[in-house]
Amino acid sequence: MKFLFENHSFRTTDCGQFVDMTDDVRDLVARADVRNGMALVYSPHTTCAVLINERERGFIEDFGGLMESLVPLKGIYRHDDLDARTENLDDDPHDIPNGHAHCRQALLGSASQAIPIVEGELQLGRWQRVFFLELDRARDRRVLIQVMGD
Repeated sequence: MKFLFENHSFRTTDCGQFVDMTDDVRDLVARADVRNGMALVYSPHTTCAVLINERERGFIEDFGGLMESLVPLKGIYRHDDLDARTENLDDDPHDIPNGHAHCRQALLGSASQAIPIVEGELQLGRWQRVFFLELDRARDRRVLIQVMGD
């Protein structure tokens, strides 16, 4: 069995940004020379998600509207109340409220996606793309991609 792992680092621009990772994943599959296996795309961040969907402006705008209606950016979140909050405060000034981003990620529940590889090709549908979704604000981020198989 073969394994190839890469850490992709980048900076996002804003809340709701869809970063298309599909070509990065396909490139890693090709370099791994895996004919049959799986590609795992994982975000180690609690305010981001990895999604598979269509790259189409209407969908992306609809999704942003849906997220805003379910979990508003300007909502009242106990996570943001630093007078009451006592956990997970180390090494971060917490000067920008992001309770909305944590709630959105928990609602989506998609820190990773596993995509089958058959005969050297990702088994994505015709319109499917692999996205990293920023749910917080412009930040330094990374996506971990691992390809495994024979």
